[in-house]
Amino acid sequence: MNVYCVIGDQRVERSLSPIMHNSVFSGLEMDSKYVAFAIEPADLKNAVLGIKSLNISGANVTVPHKETIIPFLDGLSARAQTIGAVNTIVRNERAIVGHNTDVGGFGDLLDKFGISPKNSDVLIVGAGGATRAILYSFVERGYRKVSVVNRTHEKAIDLTSRLGGNAIPLENLTESLRATTLLVNTTSVSDFSEGSYFTETIFNFLSYDNLQMVVDINYGRKPNLWADLAKRNNVAFADGLYMLAAQARRSFQLWTGIITQMECFLRPLGLVE
Repeated sequence: MNVYCVIGDQRVERSLSPIMHNSVFSGLEMDSKYVAFAIEPADLKNAVLGIKSLNISGANVTVPHKETIIPFLDGLSARAQTIGAVNTIVRNERAIVGHNTDVGGFGDLLDKFGISPKNSDVLIVGAGGATRAILYSFVERGYRKVSVVNRTHEKAIDLTSRLGGNAIPLENLTESLRATTLLVNTTSVSDFSEGSYFTETIFNFLSYDNLQMVVDINYGRKPNLWADLAKRNNVAFADGLYMLAAQARRSFQLWTGIITQMECFLRPLGLVE
């Protein structure tokens, strides 16, 4: 049997990735199993050694390990190297190599909703590992108006200087919100109790005249303040479920060489009949 896994902190126990991948394995009659492992940051190096010594066939990486796992890997794909974040580990003989399928997964979400660079003014909230892939996805697709705002402005500066876009200090956020057509949350915050520093500016701002869509890359969050913001402004909303399925499909192809239909990963999430 081939074993695959996802590693993260305690939040990984709520991941839907095992449901998706095990459903696909079953449908293709593959002798494979996908499991979730909660790994504390201090144990990350040993976890990577365990992946190698136990011959784990492939792995996904989620928060908070997407950046900090890099020093423990044998190599990186060109895209992961550029971004500085890994969400997929591929075994290559005895070496394990980090990849990033979040870039393509988020691009698939943009395609699904028909979002194009033309007349798009994007504001990304956050500057963590997931932000790197999403910012890169926009820049790679030719978006010219992409801004990043983060509680720690220096992190936003570091990110945009490396990958592109503009870092917006919190004191200039109101001006950016007036022009924003697509608002993307890449932080772990989907409830007011998780990050009250967002409420005063973003959620009390009343002049969203150009806003067309809100995306929260988290999933399964109810209530969801980003969904409420979209509803209040009568614009489209998407959470991270479609992106989760899209990046999973791309990881699966890297591990197995098999190209599957998108529906195979959407169906276990209840996104198709």
